[in-house]
Amino acid sequence: MELTLNLILLLTGITILVWGANKFVDHASVIAKHLGVGDLVIGLTLIAAGTSAPEVFVGISAVLNGNEDIALGTAIGSNISNIALIFGVSCLYFNAASKTHLWNLMPFGLTVLLLGLTLADGTISFSESIGFVGLFMLFMYILMKTDGVPDEEGSDTSEFTKSLFLSMVGLVGLIAGANISIVYAESTALLLGISELIIGLTIIALGTSLPELAATVAALKKGKHQMVVGNIIGSNVLNLVFVIPIIGFFGSVQLSPIVVERDFSILAILSLAFIVLAVALTKLKFNRGLYAVAGILLVGSYTLYIATLSGII
Repeated sequence: MELTLNLILLLTGITILVWGANKFVDHASVIAKHLGVGDLVIGLTLIAAGTSAPEVFVGISAVLNGNEDIALGTAIGSNISNIALIFGVSCLYFNAASKTHLWNLMPFGLTVLLLGLTLADGTISFSESIGFVGLFMLFMYILMKTDGVPDEEGSDTSEFTKSLFLSMVGLVGLIAGANISIVYAESTALLLGISELIIGLTIIALGTSLPELAATVAALKKGKHQMVVGNIIGSNVLNLVFVIPIIGFFGSVQLSPIVVERDFSILAILSLAFIVLAVALTKLKFNRGLYAVAGILLVGSYTLYIATLSGII
């Protein structure tokens, strides 16, 4: 009975989540036109910050309750799912090149590199946490230098005000739906006796990535490819620069070696693949077949990863 109730509430959370994502993406695009910036910048900022909120909230709650493994597992697992699952699905739908500002890939790559150096000794120190804060400042500096690529003229003030309000309503739906989904997905996992690290890497990571997935699907349906790429870059950067310092500043834990040996290695490989594909999407002639194959490989690798963690294989 308890399991059935959890599943019903989980589906309710997902329904709210999808509704919020559609509202959010629709009106974020209108805001972009009014401000004279492109979909890439909106994806890097407004959407990335909104969809990363669940990871940050989970990180704070987990650290305050002494569950640093959940916080770290959620941050790494969410970034893995963002690339392998969400960007993988996106690759299947891409039908044109996307103008991605390659400078935005610098903080994306640096956060992964710093994470590897941080995890090497099995702890997250105060100074290493400061390093992530510095990367956040670099990300914001580069973002301010990024020019938008607007395709349409600005909207009128009344439309802007309406869209700003409705985008916030959508954002509330995103966060509320994600939180409901996470709570009941986690309780279901605990009933099944799954460890905290595995919960963080799988159930909660996938749950906190639901906003990115819902926002990405909504953006893809509207042909907003720049918004999709920007969301992946911004969300992965924000997940690490917010969650890792929270652990370093307020937590104290000896990290599991398996996180470096298995999970970080997978994240590093996927991040490199994402950078290569993002550069190709900008600089090379678009090849739909290539991205379809890449999408299948990414989604397949994520399925294999989850199956391995779950003990299915």
